[in-house]
Amino acid sequence: MRKIDNQKTILVLLIFHALSLVQYSSFSQGQFVRGVEKVEFQLKEANADFYVSTKGNDNWSGTLAVPNIDKTDGPFATVGRARKAVADLKKTVYKVKKPPVDKRFIGTPHRFGSGKDILVLIREGVYNLERPLVFSTDDGGERVETDLPTGAFEYHELKDYFVTYAAYPGENPVLSGGKRITGWKNIGKNKWSVRLNKDNIDNVYANGQRLMLARTPNSGYFHTDGQPTDSTWFNFKGKEIQNWENLKSGILHMVVRWSKVTNSIRAVDTKKKIAWLQKPSPDILYVPPRYYIENMEELMDTVGEWYFDKSSKTLSLIAGDSYPNPNTAEIIIPELNNLVTIKGTKEEPVRNLRFYNLSFRNTSEGGDGTIFLQYVKNCEVLRNSIENVSQTAIRLGIGCYHNTISRNNIHDVRGSGIIARGEAHPQSWNDMISDNLISYNKVMNTRPAATGISAANTLRTKILHNYVSNTGSYGIAMGAWVNIEETCDGSYLAEHNHVSYSNMERDDEGGIAVYGLSPGSVVRRNVVHDVHPAATNENVGFFFQNMSMGWNVSDNVFFNLTQGEMKLCACYLTDNIYSDNFMIESPEHLPEEIIEGMPDFTYENLQVQKADGLNTGDEVIISTEVFNHGATGIEDVFLYVDGKVVQTQKFPVVKGNKRTIQFKYKFCDPGSHSVAIGTTARQDLKIGGKPLYVIFRDMELVMDAIPEGDSLKVTVKAENMREEKIRRTVTLQIDGKNAVALPVEFEKREAKKLIFSCPVTVGKHMVTIEGLSPCEVNVYPVKKIDISKSRFLTYCSTTALPCNFEFSERKDHFEITASGTDFLHAEDSYGAIYLNKLIEGNFVATVKVVGFSKDISEWFRAGIFVRNDIAKSHTSEPGSLGSFLLFSTTKRCGAEWDEFGNGCMHNTKSKNYGVENPLPVWLKLVRHGNRFSGYYSFDGKNWILSRESGEIPGLALKMDIGLAGGANDQRPSTVMFEDFQLLVEKH
Repeated sequence: MRKIDNQKTILVLLIFHALSLVQYSSFSQGQFVRGVEKVEFQLKEANADFYVSTKGNDNWSGTLAVPNIDKTDGPFATVGRARKAVADLKKTVYKVKKPPVDKRFIGTPHRFGSGKDILVLIREGVYNLERPLVFSTDDGGERVETDLPTGAFEYHELKDYFVTYAAYPGENPVLSGGKRITGWKNIGKNKWSVRLNKDNIDNVYANGQRLMLARTPNSGYFHTDGQPTDSTWFNFKGKEIQNWENLKSGILHMVVRWSKVTNSIRAVDTKKKIAWLQKPSPDILYVPPRYYIENMEELMDTVGEWYFDKSSKTLSLIAGDSYPNPNTAEIIIPELNNLVTIKGTKEEPVRNLRFYNLSFRNTSEGGDGTIFLQYVKNCEVLRNSIENVSQTAIRLGIGCYHNTISRNNIHDVRGSGIIARGEAHPQSWNDMISDNLISYNKVMNTRPAATGISAANTLRTKILHNYVSNTGSYGIAMGAWVNIEETCDGSYLAEHNHVSYSNMERDDEGGIAVYGLSPGSVVRRNVVHDVHPAATNENVGFFFQNMSMGWNVSDNVFFNLTQGEMKLCACYLTDNIYSDNFMIESPEHLPEEIIEGMPDFTYENLQVQKADGLNTGDEVIISTEVFNHGATGIEDVFLYVDGKVVQTQKFPVVKGNKRTIQFKYKFCDPGSHSVAIGTTARQDLKIGGKPLYVIFRDMELVMDAIPEGDSLKVTVKAENMREEKIRRTVTLQIDGKNAVALPVEFEKREAKKLIFSCPVTVGKHMVTIEGLSPCEVNVYPVKKIDISKSRFLTYCSTTALPCNFEFSERKDHFEITASGTDFLHAEDSYGAIYLNKLIEGNFVATVKVVGFSKDISEWFRAGIFVRNDIAKSHTSEPGSLGSFLLFSTTKRCGAEWDEFGNGCMHNTKSKNYGVENPLPVWLKLVRHGNRFSGYYSFDGKNWILSRESGEIPGLALKMDIGLAGGANDQRPSTVMFEDFQLLVEKH
């Protein structure tokens, strides 16, 4: 017997296996699950198993694309009939698999061994559905177990066969939940009406545009005249509300905080300008509500408005230029609140069902979604158009696994664009939502308080390459905070999404937001811009919401953000990662809608600042222009010195734009050197001076305005540039004289942050360390305000009523009792005792917080409060600018301030004292220029820095100062202060 060459045999088998894979992947029917790359479905030809046409007949075979000459056969007339034909065809083409020959065969749970793809093509036209299309287990394709080998004795090569409902190539079929209305009569000028046998109408469309239910104002909101003090009425301004005949049929929409309140007006007093509500709305007591009123015929005053009179069953509208005669236009009223439901069972899910390149339009309010999926596996909603719908466009419910929602255009939705939402505590594993892909969708114009794309209580959801714009609420939101220990959220990936013009109708939100415990979740390489600013709170680019933990957020790009890049609520940044995110200037050209591919940078115009006369230790600024020819994103850019990479920066550039990148470098050795950035040509430099071993950079004054008696504090970064240990003395100079000499020991290549502190005399001084550019510090003289001889005023905002104040200037004792909803944002729930004269310029204020009343809320905030005008809180308009509160609660110290100069205290940060019974505690607030620093102490002597603000816009030179407190639970509670001291700058 001839000996077989084992190596050659193995090679032949490998080649045979590779050829087999090529052969398998070329099969026109089905798609292998393993061993080949999944390819997105594309319709290339018009050959189908069944056809649907507006010219068809449900009594025909449905196998012809057009009726035959004799009109005896042709396409079906409805998709529902095609669904039945598919179910019948499946019974003949899907064959139960044969038992395995090899008894060692492991097998799979899939019962079929052969089958085929089934295609239904839908021809051009509008298909007005009488009822939603419901697809169940028998309506989908199948995963089959072929007899192709996958190993030594296993014969279960899996293959997916799909049932696909698609648009006929080049045509645009529309599945509509609406009905066209004709028979309009002109009742004067542009006003038309028609009688309908309807009990209610919630939307009207004209030529594909949603019309506006009669309302006032026609856009935007009215504002109440002052903060309501009762939940049953509010004051309005001017003639905004009238005693209309159909007043009680009107719908009142109010926006309060992050909530929307719906009510109606019971009665109006036009003289006193009071509107009484049909039912109490406690939310209006939090902040002054914004509101509009709709659904009254008297409010019809502009083109495109409509009204339905339920008593006479008459629909009226004001015609526009594009539909001067509604009888010749497509005036549609929706009748269905769902168009497609794909719903299997826990034991038998719907598999492999695809909807491709179809249009879904015109739905009424309510329902689970225009397209709703539940207990669905491996289905696809691909390249469809969904518009003019009045609920979430696509919703994935429980039991959805490995589905693809991709390349859909979703527009004009009274609801969210795409939602995947599971149960916080699913009853069984097959109730979970997992491994779904949401990609390349365009989601635009979702209203009112609706999200572009959201997912909660799901695993391994991928949200990739989507464009989300003009949303009432978040652009993208992920996670849930119900579970704080065990969780069914995890391993989200949100990448390469483009979010713009989000949060158009909601406050206290962000362009992208995450919630809750979600281990292994990543949010990266997204672009967020033009987040709508909040009226009474803060809307940011990225929001870590309640209980966020386990999120890695990196390499995201932000621009055109009015109110900040990132914030947290009820969570800690230490439990997450937030790194390498960039806020950039507004680009000349906006990003591409769908971000796909990688950046492609070119470099030109290398510049070296002051290239002549450079010495070692000089900070050399090297810059170049970076143009991005590729996709919007972030790339590493390298600085080369003498041909070696010495610094790297991650650098974001929007597609089609250029930005200037800048490096700062210090040469340690004299002589000839070359520099380059990226692919720029090298530029030669001549460096003089002596060799250096340690370089210094980023010198900062902790405060640039210091009261006399306080110490100057300066920090600097120092780096050992050599491969050896170094000892040296670092010197702080004040006005050219050595003030502090600090001995420092460096390990090789070690970088350190050095801190200097020393007393300084009154006056202006120039400060420097080791030859760095000097900074000016102002040590100002102070005078002590005699509190015992001062006069105080009191103020209680309307949201903090009732208030009570008991204080004695001579005894230096102050008590404030206040109620309220929150001493934060625009709620302005506070009572204050404050000096009757303004304080000019810099100051140092201290106070001892003695205690709080029994059983007080842990979030009753009380402390030192400054504001341009303390007596001007947020009533009907934004409150006074310039507010800053250094506060203590029973267990925490923190600060909040008007970060954006719009009259609302948006920025708040606090931390636990870390001791069981911290009180009494001392607070110290320092104003230095247009910034504040807050400290706390347990003995009134040793101070711990709590919070520092940045530059606050809108600060007046002269400000009110005093003590304040406010509740968050509407219970009157008391805080007690002693030893209030104030040092002010002498002028």
